Amino acid sequence: MLAVRDPVVVHVWPDSAPLALDELRSERAWTVISLVTPDTTLRHAARARIRTALQDLLGALLRRPAASIALLSQPGQAILLDWPETRIGLSVSHAAGLSVAAIRLGGAIGIDLIRIESGAAELPDWERVAQDYLGPQSCRRLATLPPAQRAAAFAQAWSRWEAGLKCLGLGLTEWNAALESRLASCAVRPLAVPESYAGAMAIG
Repeated sequence: MLAVRDPVVVHVWPDSAPLALDELRSERAWTVISLVTPDTTLRHAARARIRTALQDLLGALLRRPAASIALLSQPGQAILLDWPETRIGLSVSHAAGLSVAAIRLGGAIGIDLIRIESGAAELPDWERVAQDYLGPQSCRRLATLPPAQRAAAFAQAWSRWEAGLKCLGLGLTEWNAALESRLASCAVRPLAVPESYAGAMAIG
């Protein structure tokens, strides 16, 4: 994955809705929004809220009533706009207390968000998980960090991995050299989210 250091501005919904719409209508043609959700890992309410926000934003973009914007989604699968004649990439991610969504006109996009839990640095199996999913290079880099820094670094690396997979339309997959080669086609940037979270966006 090609890393881009500048963080992506995340527009808080609905306060920054006009800015998100302006970005979609600009040459860049993509945007990221966030909204506060219940501070729980149960995601029913979060999913409903992010869908409503997407419908409102897409409705304004496409000049259609928000209620007419049909979104197709199933847990664990990418959310899709049910409008075959329009190629719009969508990606959504949830963590306790915060949800994010990315929209891109004319191309694929992936987004991932993780809440950094206190004490995560002491998780005994971080090295195995990193080796299995993030690959040997990331695992070696994480091993050089002090434990106090490792939780945030692990979360950022994980969010980059998942954002890239989502951009390619893939589910969670263990690391392999061929997959890493495919992910190299994605440009990945961190999200400008609160310090207790880590997030990334990928564009193919």
